[in-house]
Amino acid sequence: MVPIRQLLRHGERMRPTLTSFGRRFSTTPRVAAENNGSSSRPAQSNTVGNRSSSTPNQQRRPRPAKAIDARAFAASGSAGEQPRVIRSPRLRNVRGNSNAGKTKPVTKKAARKDRKQNTRKSERDDSEDLNAARIDQIEQEHLLKARPTPVRYEPRDIDFSTLQQTWPSLPSGVHARSSAVLEKLSSLSDRFPNGYVPPYELGRRLWKGKSVLFYSEAEKAEALQEVSRLARTRADSISQRKGDLVEPKKVEFSSVAQEDSKRLLETYVLGNYPPVKSGQDQPAVLEDVVKNLRNNGTYETMGKRTQFLAKVESLLASGRPKRA
Repeated sequence: MVPIRQLLRHGERMRPTLTSFGRRFSTTPRVAAENNGSSSRPAQSNTVGNRSSSTPNQQRRPRPAKAIDARAFAASGSAGEQPRVIRSPRLRNVRGNSNAGKTKPVTKKAARKDRKQNTRKSERDDSEDLNAARIDQIEQEHLLKARPTPVRYEPRDIDFSTLQQTWPSLPSGVHARSSAVLEKLSSLSDRFPNGYVPPYELGRRLWKGKSVLFYSEAEKAEALQEVSRLARTRADSISQRKGDLVEPKKVEFSSVAQEDSKRLLETYVLGNYPPVKSGQDQPAVLEDVVKNLRNNGTYETMGKRTQFLAKVESLLASGRPKRA
């Protein structure tokens, strides 16, 4: 059986041969020169005394890594010329550089001036921050004021006031007559049941001389404000055009005369129309024709009615019996 000490000796004997085998195939000229020098060295003795003199840590210590210049492997641009190496620029303030520019020592006056400038700058920055904070606070307050407040929905019970706008206009009772009047007034003012017209639009209609129906006193007050604004705008435009100060007209509601209200009730509620005036020589049939023409909008245009009446009179005259 081969002793373990002999195997260890053979293993230590093979290490320098392997390292020398790898050095022969090194590409750097420095390593090649070392290989040539190592080949000229005398062979190590295989005595036990020499091996014991060197510690195993020194034998197993790896060789230090050597830098390899990559430019040595590149092809030269032109034969016989040295390669140009671009070096880094020389820095101005390098550590340990004695030629660096020396700064002037800071005096007390300069330090005091810098301190004052810093304090002024800090005070200016603080004032700007305070102004910006105040502006933001004011903007937030305006946004909160402009935000609409939520209104809790409270359902209303169904009663006569809620059904008055859509009540049938049939002569079935007292409420039906009042609903008929409301329907006529709504049609005259271009308002429809369950619809909505803003108060400023009602004010514009009132300014133009149209018929307006108000459902509440608040709506009436807002419409009057719009009318007064339109009156001031018109007065300002006239003043600028003429060069003289023109006062705006006052818009007020006047009570309707009794004769006018009676005529409106007879026309839109009772249905009492004025009688048709016919000539003494005209027959009674012609009165019925005139009544029907009043309800027919086709012959309400200019000249149509007179032409139709003339045609009827000619037909009646041609069919009369001749007197003996």
